[in-house]
Amino acid sequence: MIIPAKLLVHLITSALGRKTFHFPLGIYVYLTFSCNLRCSYCDGGSGYKFPEMNDSGLSHQEWRRIFQKLSAYSDILMLSGGEPLLYKDFEAVIKHAREAGFKFISLNTNGLLLTPEIARSVDAVIISLDSLDREKSDQIWHRKGATEKVLEVIEKTALMGHPSLLVNSVILPENINDVAEILEFCRKLNIAFSAGPALQKTRLHSGLFGNSDYSGLIEKILAAKKNGQRIAATIDYLKGLKRNAKFDCHPQLIWRIYPNGDLVFPCSRMNRTIGNLLTEDPISLFKKESGGDFFSLNCSENCPLSCYMDVSFMLKRPLSLLREGLFRLKTFSSGHRMMY
Repeated sequence: MIIPAKLLVHLITSALGRKTFHFPLGIYVYLTFSCNLRCSYCDGGSGYKFPEMNDSGLSHQEWRRIFQKLSAYSDILMLSGGEPLLYKDFEAVIKHAREAGFKFISLNTNGLLLTPEIARSVDAVIISLDSLDREKSDQIWHRKGATEKVLEVIEKTALMGHPSLLVNSVILPENINDVAEILEFCRKLNIAFSAGPALQKTRLHSGLFGNSDYSGLIEKILAAKKNGQRIAATIDYLKGLKRNAKFDCHPQLIWRIYPNGDLVFPCSRMNRTIGNLLTEDPISLFKKESGGDFFSLNCSENCPLSCYMDVSFMLKRPLSLLREGLFRLKTFSSGHRMMY
């Protein structure tokens, strides 16, 4: 089922007060929890840094089997980690994903191991960048010299034409002005930009709550969005960030799979899984857990992650969904595919 039809299904079920795991817009795979950085803000929702998490990864042949199952439900695959390029058979994973039928593949990376050959093998690359100040950024990432290398990779990838390139920043109390500089850096390079606040487990970082500088940064991003800059966020999401808005979360719009093949439910921030895709079908696992085709989410958290908050807002505002869908189709897509 193509993306517009899937969105229509979710719009209808949402209007009826239901949430469904059927018809995912895309599938997010954590190839590994290993990482060559140790960012001050980064964890899997459990409070543990990715390098501290259990990383019993799969062989590329096991991923091949899982991709053959998953491609029946979506042809959009998003590869992440940890740092996915630390997975030793990354090229084989891409080959298996294409053979399984995934038409749009994105790679979420810190960029340190990215080569032109790897970049060309995918449709979109998302690279993390939290400051243009080399020393400050290296301190956030806990790796000396990393920022200089990442900036070189971003500038070289931006000149390639393919894949689509997006730079993502995590907003911390100490790098608010730096993120504003990255916004301008992306405008000058004509590459896409996104930003979201750091969390403390599932809540907005306490240093950002009520912070006028943080609100001012979101206003700058909003203004840039309205002026046509390539920003991967809806206006509603950015307004929601500014006021730390509560929202009705629809976490299963994007399926997520951990490095050992476990299916995540209800969301990555809860760090809970319901079964392994090497031995079971995803729909069967969802139905078993939910007791049917719909699920309830008894969650009092308010985690302002774009992958949950932004898309959930779009389901409540169909005109915003249409406007943003057309924008992303033009700005971030390969062919007719949208990137979420």
